[in-house]
Amino acid sequence: MFVLTTDQFGRILIENVAARSGSSENLVALPNIEKNFLQAELENWMKSHSISQVSETIRFSLLTTTDQPKTEYISCSVENVGTPKSPFEWVSVENLWQKNIDDSIASAMNQIIGQVEKINPGSLEKLEQLFVKDFDLNKVNPRVFFAKSETVEVTEALISFLGAFSVGNGQQTARLCMHHSQSQVIQEMLMIHAVPISTGPLRQNNNSSVSYHMMRGALEITLHHGGTVGNIVHHVERRADQPSSPSSIRVPARVFRTIRTVTDSAVFIEVQSGPFSDSDTEWCAIEDIR
Repeated sequence: MFVLTTDQFGRILIENVAARSGSSENLVALPNIEKNFLQAELENWMKSHSISQVSETIRFSLLTTTDQPKTEYISCSVENVGTPKSPFEWVSVENLWQKNIDDSIASAMNQIIGQVEKINPGSLEKLEQLFVKDFDLNKVNPRVFFAKSETVEVTEALISFLGAFSVGNGQQTARLCMHHSQSQVIQEMLMIHAVPISTGPLRQNNNSSVSYHMMRGALEITLHHGGTVGNIVHHVERRADQPSSPSSIRVPARVFRTIRTVTDSAVFIEVQSGPFSDSDTEWCAIEDIR
């Protein structure tokens, strides 16, 4: 069970752990404790790391992959913090996105940002402004961003924070356009389903295609062919331990499709032909597909 702890300044208690790949660079993770810790045991654990005055704890779980159990978390806010012993340390959120974060932080970023905003109202807006500047992005609206640079590098931190900021602004998804304008021939978008959603049926009524390349989580993509073919369901998910499982799919743009998030979040690259306008997308009800 991972412990999500924030202090009165909105800093996060993290643990430096060795990268699983054998890299010399450490990962930043949330502290990991026994799953069945009681409140008193948690407070004793906190005191051993120079922390006192623990708020009421909240437990939550996240499904990050379909072939593993949910990841368990316990969150709380604290006061009167001291200097914890290595490998633990307090990290401000704006420093967190420059670090090599692991899955325990990446998957729980919605909760991290939500907890920081609750402690220090107004933090969300300030952090997002700084984030957009640091990553050289252009914010079009609460869920759409464009990369300004010709070369775009995507990190787990970039993905996680974009999704968390969108959720904090009342959205369910975030989109990072890695092309510079809707008029370009190739439209390459980093799509973040920050919460489980279902969108569609939708299509672009042309002879091009749309491809989806999974980076995190799982999607169920249903192609509504109508007629005697009917619906065909495809499951796409990146699984490190199952290299033969489909993690990418290319579908005809003219066929209506519904995209459903199977895990608690999903991240994928969507590529299609341009020029493109949101008005090119047609929507319909499932019962209207014949």
